Amino acid sequence: MVSNIRKILVSQPKPTTEKSPYYDIGEKYGVTYTTDLDTIVNDDRIRLVSIATPDFAHTDPAVKMLSAGKDVLLEKPMAASVEDCEKILAAKAKGGGKLMINFHNRWYPSFVKAKQSIEAGAIGGIDTAFIRLSDRIDVAAEWLSWSEKSGPHWFLFPHIVDLAIWLLDDSVCEVSAYGSKGVLSKMNIDTYDTVQAQLKFKKSVVTIESSWILPLSWPTIIEFKSEIYGKSGCIHMISDNEGFVISSDRYQVPLLLDPITEDEPIKYFIDCVKYDVEPQPDGLAGLKVTAVIEAIEESIKTGRKVCVEK
Repeated sequence: MVSNIRKILVSQPKPTTEKSPYYDIGEKYGVTYTTDLDTIVNDDRIRLVSIATPDFAHTDPAVKMLSAGKDVLLEKPMAASVEDCEKILAAKAKGGGKLMINFHNRWYPSFVKAKQSIEAGAIGGIDTAFIRLSDRIDVAAEWLSWSEKSGPHWFLFPHIVDLAIWLLDDSVCEVSAYGSKGVLSKMNIDTYDTVQAQLKFKKSVVTIESSWILPLSWPTIIEFKSEIYGKSGCIHMISDNEGFVISSDRYQVPLLLDPITEDEPIKYFIDCVKYDVEPQPDGLAGLKVTAVIEAIEESIKTGRKVCVEK
């Protein structure tokens, strides 16, 4: 079944209409639309811009908007290289607008409670942690036409690298990583199926893992599990199954994570712009995450431990 997903995609006919796919959205909300970045840059009525382009295509629009003084909510990862992150930070400094990286798991109630518990010393100093965030295979094979330009390490690791840094309030010094290929490459998607990395922090060690090949029978789009071990206790979180089940015409395990974490950071960023508050996580947080993932890529390719400079 899995091997047929890509074939079905390729065989689908291309749309014959010349009408922009954004036309209906514009009509629905009574707004104009454009596919030209300069039109947005030159429109002084537009103050806040959300950039949700593919992973590898964040830099140019972010630099343009920030250089023009716009306030920017930028999806993760901030960029696909430290060099590009630095270009974005330079544009922010030039334009003077606000920049927030949308690491939205910082708003998820379980993680907020975990951070509060860690800060209160509930489980003692942190020794180690394990975080797994994976996607069902249709995300890479059907949802993302650009998946071969990304991978579980760029699409999913930003979430959990930032989560680890934020929860532990610590910095990554060194990484050691391994990536495997095979399933997706047979579907003409040349990227990793699974990536696992060990992050050495100043005070602890965290293992992270992401896969893009969960079977289609997996009950939710994601698998998300976290375990944090301290010197006097531990915290376990299962974020893809919150004990809520619906049985009607079919058996459902609805994912409650997304509605909470998608809305709240956007509302928060709007408030930061409205009340002139510098938002968090900022560009520096985004740069740190990209530096870690860049080091992970290098470790996979070289088979060696790699130091993280940022």
